[in-house]
Amino acid sequence: MPRIPAVNINKALLVLFALVVLGMNLRSPLTAVPPVLQSIRNDLALNATLSGLLTSIPVLCFGVLTPLASLLIARIGINKSMWFTLVGTAIGILFRPYTGTLGMLAGTFLLGAALAAGNIVSLMIIARDFRQRMSMVTGIYTSSLNIGTMLTSSLTAPIALFTGWQFALASWVWLPLFALVLWLYSQRRSAPATSISPEYNPLPLQSSHPVSGIRKIAIAALSAGFVAHLFIYYGITAWLPSYLITNGGMHAATAGGIASIFQGMALLGAFGVPVLNRYIKSGYLMVAMGVCWGASILFMSFFPRLWPVWCFIGGIAQGGGFVVIFTLIMQLSPDLDDNRRISAMVQGIGYTLASLGPIVVGQFHEMSGQWRHSWECLTGVSVIMILSGVIIITIVDKTTSRIERPVEDGQR
Repeated sequence: MPRIPAVNINKALLVLFALVVLGMNLRSPLTAVPPVLQSIRNDLALNATLSGLLTSIPVLCFGVLTPLASLLIARIGINKSMWFTLVGTAIGILFRPYTGTLGMLAGTFLLGAALAAGNIVSLMIIARDFRQRMSMVTGIYTSSLNIGTMLTSSLTAPIALFTGWQFALASWVWLPLFALVLWLYSQRRSAPATSISPEYNPLPLQSSHPVSGIRKIAIAALSAGFVAHLFIYYGITAWLPSYLITNGGMHAATAGGIASIFQGMALLGAFGVPVLNRYIKSGYLMVAMGVCWGASILFMSFFPRLWPVWCFIGGIAQGGGFVVIFTLIMQLSPDLDDNRRISAMVQGIGYTLASLGPIVVGQFHEMSGQWRHSWECLTGVSVIMILSGVIIITIVDKTTSRIERPVEDGQR
């Protein structure tokens, strides 16, 4: 086997590092809000619905604006799309805290639009530059999402104690700026990534008609599973600190710290699932992630102070769910342009419907005055993810030779 030139390894590491810091930006602006949500509500006189919108607007943008972001990426390429993502994120972070209620919502919308493009372009970078190590790099990328959320969940509340919630939210502008510097440096060391399909050179699928039907069913199952996964994830993320304060009797900083640990535990699933995926097919892993979500919610509902238990189980579901679904998107994509379209479809449907999660959880709590009904709703949603996994087991995993093998052959 010929040796890989060292310069190629260096270029790959630079792009991987830039991808990791990009991932740290794609969720962290959202999880910076819940630890200081009560202060925001008090200062801006927000009700439960408007409070839920601070988390739901970006998620809704991930869904509604994803088709437009996909077209934008197809037109301007990966490199300029990274600029759009990171510069837009920085502007949104700075604009959001200091402009009142309307400005808060407008800045949140800008964040959602910028991050929607990042959701797609990140998977395209993995498929383009790391197709020989796709599952492993997807795990690393997913971990970076949770490292970012862990940082903002744990540190926003302590920063706010000394500087106020406005500066605490704005202080995270360094993350997108750092990612932009890394991306610019990585592109100076390698060829510009401005074209979509010529850089991929995949092998075509062997039989387009039967595979096409299977892929349609697979995309529908993936979309349903992604909806369930995200609905639970954002429903918990938006309200976990508030729940721990009221039902667990915890201080805001303590609740924020536990929420950060909950986010950080996703590293278990992000690194563990790629290893398991070598021996266990993706459908079975999706079923396992749905079961973990249901078990975690039940433990959290009945035993909020046993947070190490439900953080551990929920962490596996968080990171593992993203890895399984993102890996399946790339496995079902015969080329990079198809990756963009399938990713836009699955993420568009998933994020659009999942944006209701924080609102539904908040409304259940506001109507009943207790959290039990909110968590019962999320437990029911976890069943959808389990059923999606069953469909993938029945239809997709039994036909992997027709779907996955051409992609794997193209990776060798």
